[in-house]
Amino acid sequence: MLHPAQRSNLPWLAAITSMLVVLVWHCLTFGMMVLRAPSDNEQILSFVAMTIRTVGEGVLVHGGLAFLVAQWRGERSEEWAFRRPLLLAGVFAGGLLVWSLLAMFLYQGLFLLMGPEQMGSWLRIWMFVLGLVIAPLQVWSSWRLALLVCREDAIATPPQSGLRLRAAGLAAWMQAAGTVLGVSMLLPLANAFDAYSPVVWLSSWAGALLAGALTFGGAWLALPRHLSRLRAGRLLGAGVLTFVFAYALAVGVGVAALVLALGGQSMDQTAAIVLMVMLGVLPLLGMFGFQWLWTRVLYSKIRRALTT
Repeated sequence: MLHPAQRSNLPWLAAITSMLVVLVWHCLTFGMMVLRAPSDNEQILSFVAMTIRTVGEGVLVHGGLAFLVAQWRGERSEEWAFRRPLLLAGVFAGGLLVWSLLAMFLYQGLFLLMGPEQMGSWLRIWMFVLGLVIAPLQVWSSWRLALLVCREDAIATPPQSGLRLRAAGLAAWMQAAGTVLGVSMLLPLANAFDAYSPVVWLSSWAGALLAGALTFGGAWLALPRHLSRLRAGRLLGAGVLTFVFAYALAVGVGVAALVLALGGQSMDQTAAIVLMVMLGVLPLLGMFGFQWLWTRVLYSKIRRALTT
């Protein structure tokens, strides 16, 4: 008989499998880069920094996507357990690896077609965006394939309960991933910075952790207490709206500061400090407040249904 606690492990199985595939794949690509590179310690250190940053982004994005997809599919089919979970994980990992090979051939083809002299900042950004489009398709199709192969092993189980913590955690993951990916996408435009320097890398991850913590608090306060379904569409919608409004607020504060700075108005030291604090604090408060607002709005129907 299936133990009730085993039902919630399926999304974690998908997430851990996806993260392990990311680690294995980038270790292989790092080995190939080192073998092809000249015996230059500076070049090898550059490869190491690039691999660490890419692995971190891949683990964050693919792990969270796999968790979200597995949770969404489980809610739709009410299948939270399989008799042979390792087979399910193996098929899922195989699908992810095939997609990684296809993506590698695609990127190499674009590189050969365009040539290294045309691989400017904007083209690298478009390739980065292409990777963001491929990633959800990669995870969804691989998980779908694993479910089809192992469909005879599926065990139907009743709905889960107490998913408030899981939903708030996924909301935090969305904002953390959005922050890290946003920094990675914009850095090629800032030629004055080294995209793989430790300072830039640690700063982007510190901002991501802070954004995730604030988002977690806002989502936790707004979500219904006795949540039995994650409602991935509503959670995703709240996350996207929060991201857009919070960073629109950040841009608005930045533009206001620029207007004041270029308008010829002299600012004393106290006013400058207050302005700098506002530039940092307002977007963070917006991350917390907008997450609370949009989660409460999009989950209002579910909250009313649970209270009646």
